[in-house]
Amino acid sequence: MSRLDVFRARAFRLALAFSLAVSAATAAAFGLIYFEVSRADAQRVANVLADEAARSEAYGLDQLRRALDLRLKGDFRRLDYITLFDANGRKLFGDVPAMPVIPVDGRAHVVYRQLLPDSAGFAPALFVARRRPDGNVVLFGRGLRETYELQGIVLRALALALAPTVLLILVIGAVFSRRASQRLERIHRSIAGIMEGDLHSRLPVAEVRDDIDKVAGAVNVMLDEIERLLAQLRHAGDHIAHDLRTPLMIARAKMERALEEEAGVQPLRAAIRAALAQIDRASVTIAAILRVSAVENQIRQKRFKDLDLAAACAELVEFYQALAESKDVEMTLDAAGPVPLHGDEELMREAIANLIDNAVKFTPAGGRVRIEASVAGGLPRVAVSDTGPGVPAQDRERIFRRFFCGENSGGHGLGLSIAQTIADLHGFELVVEDNHPGARFVLRAGGKASPPLARAAE
Repeated sequence: MSRLDVFRARAFRLALAFSLAVSAATAAAFGLIYFEVSRADAQRVANVLADEAARSEAYGLDQLRRALDLRLKGDFRRLDYITLFDANGRKLFGDVPAMPVIPVDGRAHVVYRQLLPDSAGFAPALFVARRRPDGNVVLFGRGLRETYELQGIVLRALALALAPTVLLILVIGAVFSRRASQRLERIHRSIAGIMEGDLHSRLPVAEVRDDIDKVAGAVNVMLDEIERLLAQLRHAGDHIAHDLRTPLMIARAKMERALEEEAGVQPLRAAIRAALAQIDRASVTIAAILRVSAVENQIRQKRFKDLDLAAACAELVEFYQALAESKDVEMTLDAAGPVPLHGDEELMREAIANLIDNAVKFTPAGGRVRIEASVAGGLPRVAVSDTGPGVPAQDRERIFRRFFCGENSGGHGLGLSIAQTIADLHGFELVVEDNHPGARFVLRAGGKASPPLARAAE
């Protein structure tokens, strides 16, 4: 990182703006102090001069001369000016060469250019002129040299105070700017590595987190999820390739064998029927994959409406009753009343149908399948239990993953994944429990807080 980049960084620009703000505030504070002090001092001097001019009327001319002469001799700093002019403006006594251009009204007036004794030229002063009863005009003045010297002191103090302050702020800004730029550079390198394919890389996060670290932490969580999804996608691709390759290879082998044997029409028809069965199996797998993607898209929320889960369960029990009887499996429905829900009726039927289909498939002859539809705590709930072999404890989390097939399960491993996706879409939770014997799949509200669930709870 170049030095020029440090000065272009946002942190340095903020430090520069802060230093300018501090300079302006300090200058304003010093200016206010100077103004108030100088105003108070000028007012005090003006009151003194006006009071002396007023008291001079009580003196006779000779007595006034002696008093003014004594006053001038006692002014060691040469700040006071006293002069007596006659009615025609001629100087009778004092140290001011000429009458300044001010009203003779006994009030203080500032004269910015006045020729004064012991001065190299014109200088500012404060004067009070008052006419005596004998017609003469007495002039009292005070030089403003000390006031202007104070102004210079204030300006020098301001410069001495601001220079190191501004310099220190800029140095701090440069340091923080460099540190921030180095952090962003490390983040940029990490992002570049991720973009080049290093999906295991993560953005650096400090122990004491600030806003940037919070954003980096959120990005790391997102990267973890992306990595998980990509791994799942790779596994899904492997499963899809395997599930599609097997039936297609079988179909190809049967058709090739039939052609090589040069059999008659009937064997050829049998081979074609077997090949079509394998193609149908591949089509079922493809349809199931597309079904999961369609459900996960969640666009179907636009089709949500009020429905009765109990009625849907009753229709599904009637549909699967023939299959259960053919396997000598007893199927019962427990639904005391309506189970209202705001959702997609077709999807919910599909989720429950997958659970019932699995229950009937894995329940041996003489077993039982029970479907329950109820309202628990004001929220809808459906349970499908069977007396089959059950689900091993180590598989209870994995059975909802795509393409997971347990021992002797058969199928493509997408039925429970579709049911889980539909449950998530509706804000439901799908869990499996031990039925002693068998398995019990419970579809209940209270999983993800979704808009449909919120409306159902109302």
